[in-house]
Amino acid sequence: MSALVEVRDLVVRFGGKRSLSSLVTGRSDSITAVAGASFAMAEGETFALVGESGSGKTTLARALIGLTPAASGSVSFQGQSTLGLAGAALKRLHRDIAMIFQDPVGSLSPRFTVRGLLAEPFRIHGLADRDLDAEVDRLLGLVGLPRAMADRLPHQLSGGQARRVGVARAIALSPKLVIADEPTAGLDVSVQGEVLNLLNDLRETLGLSMLIITHNLNVVRHVADRMAIMYLGRFVEVGTTEAIFAGPRHPYGLALLSANPEPDPDARPNRMALEGEVPSLLDRPLGCEFHGRCPFVRERCRSEAPAVTSDPDGRLFTCHYPLTPGVISIGGTPHVAEERPDLR
Repeated sequence: MSALVEVRDLVVRFGGKRSLSSLVTGRSDSITAVAGASFAMAEGETFALVGESGSGKTTLARALIGLTPAASGSVSFQGQSTLGLAGAALKRLHRDIAMIFQDPVGSLSPRFTVRGLLAEPFRIHGLADRDLDAEVDRLLGLVGLPRAMADRLPHQLSGGQARRVGVARAIALSPKLVIADEPTAGLDVSVQGEVLNLLNDLRETLGLSMLIITHNLNVVRHVADRMAIMYLGRFVEVGTTEAIFAGPRHPYGLALLSANPEPDPDARPNRMALEGEVPSLLDRPLGCEFHGRCPFVRERCRSEAPAVTSDPDGRLFTCHYPLTPGVISIGGTPHVAEERPDLR
């Protein structure tokens, strides 16, 4: 069975015009926000993109649906290329792939009531001949909002209610894939759980595939089948959520997991703090781009970029000296692989 979504060696760049500073310093003004990302999604799967702010997660998703142009690589949806689409072809793609944007209230037009917001997708796609009031009632019911909510304006909604309206807009035209960009951002912890349960319920009820973009690992653990960890626009580890949480292979994954809040008040604080700052995309480090912050760095890491390596279970990672699976003792020293010929 072919993949629902397949991304291969995707590169997205911004800028590139020669400026006075670039002429003086000799450095390019071009920023590579996504640097050769590859992954595939099966129908019905939930895949998560994880990483710090600025790692390229949202840019990758926007390139996938044609909102940001790609410099190179390929993206296909149901076997058809999506890069370079425009006009009616792009409009058809946006009927099959919907996006939930980060800001719950800010992503909703203040000029429309909830009724207008939920009816708008039908009008845009030439489906205004339907009973739009019935469609609005149906969508409100699917996301757990009362009918009376239809006459409210966005500023009259709580953050959780606005997020549910955004979800309802996304599923209005029965898309095959929903991209949720930080679906719990700005919400109280109790409301976050409700939103995650709603997304899980809709996935099962409607047979949706989902691409979740987040830096909240509790979100990933709750909803994702597989995940990719991004750093400076590259995937440093890709695998099942269960396997990566049990023991990441890349030190950056270990650092992210160790920084995840521990709900048990009696648990001993056990953290692996990263040194230094995230490098500038205008001046990428030589070798492994994570080496300046890695607590396990060796000389080879400073000069040689690691290749993509695969575990027998299909997990992919880019590290010369990967951590031993299952060893995630943050307080101690995780086991790292000795230099092996197959990793050179």
